[in-house]
Parts: sequence; structure tokens; C-alpha cells
Amino acid sequence: MADEIGALIAEAETMGLFKPHGAFEVHCVHCHARLDGRGDCATCGLIGRSSAELAQRAKTDPSGTTALLRGAIEKRKRYKPVGREKASER
Repeated sequence: MADEIGALIAEAETMGLFKPHGAFEVHCVHCHARLDGRGDCATCGLIGRSSAELAQRAKTDPSGTTALLRGAIEKRKRYKPVGREKASER
């Protein structure tokens, strides 16, 4: 399980998913959607915590951490910025 979490963290890092936010920030720096209470973005998959914090969390909650990382990676893969399709058609 630790190897799987390590691989997921590495993939998330290559996608730029880790962007810790300050408590006062309410919008995603990537897509500008509203962040949830943990600083995570439901739209593009941005994770508002550091990879080190998630690695620490994985020690006590490996299945929850795996689910969080998989969900964030899938959201980022599905994310398509609004307006990009129209710009490419011009």
C-alpha cells in the first residue's frame, strides 16, 4: 500500500496538484473555482495540502489517502478549461 501511495503522490506532483493555500484563500489558483474547507478544488483536483502532509496522513489512513489522490488525479485528467475549445476553433 505504501508503494501505491508513493506512486500516486509522485504522479500528483508531476501534474502540479499540490498547492498549499493560506486559510484566507477561497479560490483555486489553477481554475479559480471555490475551494472546499480543506483547500481542495472539486473542479480541477488541486490539493490544498503539501505532499509531505499527505504522506504523513497515509500512515494512519492509507485507504482514505489513496482515494483522495486517485480522485484528484482523475479530476485533473478530466478537467478542461472553459473557453479553450472555442479558441481552438477560430
